Amino acid sequence: MKTQTINGLHVTDYGGTGTPIIFVHAFPFHSGMWYYQVEHFKGGRRVITYDVRGLGNSRSENSQFMLEHYAEDFLMIIKELKLEKVIGCGLSMGGYILLRALEKDYSKFAGIILADTRATRDDNTGLINRAEAIKLIKSGNKKEFLDSFIKKIICEESYGKKGIVNFIEDILYTNSEEGIMGSMIAVATRTDTLESLKNIDTKSLIIVGERDELTPLECAEKIHNNLKNSKLEVIKGSGHMSNIESPENFNKIVEIFLKEID
Repeated sequence: MKTQTINGLHVTDYGGTGTPIIFVHAFPFHSGMWYYQVEHFKGGRRVITYDVRGLGNSRSENSQFMLEHYAEDFLMIIKELKLEKVIGCGLSMGGYILLRALEKDYSKFAGIILADTRATRDDNTGLINRAEAIKLIKSGNKKEFLDSFIKKIICEESYGKKGIVNFIEDILYTNSEEGIMGSMIAVATRTDTLESLKNIDTKSLIIVGERDELTPLECAEKIHNNLKNSKLEVIKGSGHMSNIESPENFNKIVEIFLKEID
């Protein structure tokens, strides 16, 4: 395992062989959310994780980012690590980042995994809700925001499992107010990538939790219907954080997809 800082980003390369898979985390997590995937896949395929700018160990004095900067960061990591092609795996915000990076330069992708995400931008209600959330955090109520947020990102059954809730809390509460607000603004600045997907034939896997209320099945179906070379998998009994709520099912689906690429 090698940890390095690339242009202010905390990047961990677990080594391995074959086409590298880069995991891109959700808002407002850090790369630790991929623990169950890293443990499953490391030692075989080359696994790389990183903390998105402003979160985790990629803290920055400047917390003003746009989603475009996040997409550029992803492509920059590929360049700096001298990788030819990668498999990108992103959940929620991670999916937004990968979709824009795919749009900017699909030649860098051997495959893409999009979990619990959408290819459309926020509507007016979504933008207003984000503004209210930032106001809440700015007023010193980060914990109140996060406590409420956790209830939205996992299904009711998962919320009743202390291990899952504790795992998520241990990640979310370590991020700074500035980092959370900065990444929230970045998410709000994402572009609509849905139409451009029709011109891309990169081998793709779309995963969605059966009980995901933030990016429900219809969002996954829109991506699936627009990507030429994609398949859609639904994880039963899981909410928005399918990789944490149902790690065994998530890993099995991803493993089958990776074998198809090889």
